[in-house]
Order: sequence, then C-alpha cells, then structure tokens
Amino acid sequence: MTKEKLLAMPADDYMNAEQQAFFTELLQTMKVETHERIEQSRVTIESLDSPADPADAASVEEERHWLVNAIERDQRLLPQLEMALGRIADDSFGWCDDSGEPIGLKRLLISPTTKYCIEAQERHEQLDKHQRQV
Repeated sequence: MTKEKLLAMPADDYMNAEQQAFFTELLQTMKVETHERIEQSRVTIESLDSPADPADAASVEEERHWLVNAIERDQRLLPQLEMALGRIADDSFGWCDDSGEPIGLKRLLISPTTKYCIEAQERHEQLDKHQRQV
C-alpha cells in the first residue's frame, strides 16, 4: 500500500488490518535502517584517524562527536520503534494514550512512534516545560 492509498481510505477504516500492516512494515523498515545507521556510524568512528595537525585533529574530533550523538539518538529511537510495534500487536496503535481519540494517519506518517494526538502532545510538552522551570 502507498501513502496516497492509505490517506485516501475512508475514516471508518481507521486502523484496519491493511493500515496496521502498512505501519508494521514502515516501523520494521525504520528499525532495520536505524540498526544500519548505528553500525555505519560505528565503522566510520573506528576508521577516523588522529592526525598530527591540531586543526585536522579538531575537525576529526568534531566529526567523532557528531557521530556519537547520532548513534545515541538512533539508540533512543529503537525502543520507541519496538513499543510502536507492540501497540500494533495489542491494537492500541494509532489511538491517543491520553484521550483514546484517533491520532490521525497524517501525524502517524510523520511520527509513527507517537503515542499522543496533537492536543495531548502539546499538554505533555507544556507540563514538561513547567516542571523544568520549577
């Protein structure tokens, strides 16, 4: 199924078996790609030399730092992908954890690991912001 076909489906078909299969494939593809990015970043880090020139060394260190951050970001994504796949398995994928309302196909295409509709996400972000200020 294509994204266009998915979005063209009637609202009554929300999170039917065909849509769940689409998101299962999407999430599993994301998982494979994430593992591949982590591995490629690790290989790249291992291949970086430590040049004698201080300017070159700083450049290499900056690249190493960027790659480590990318690995950490991808490693944080993997459990989110697993949880989203688990929500598909228990038929809770696509439904807001707070309100029980549909999250929406467009939002899920942009962020397939999300657990919240836009309104609930905004509430959580405001609460987090308030708690950080206290």
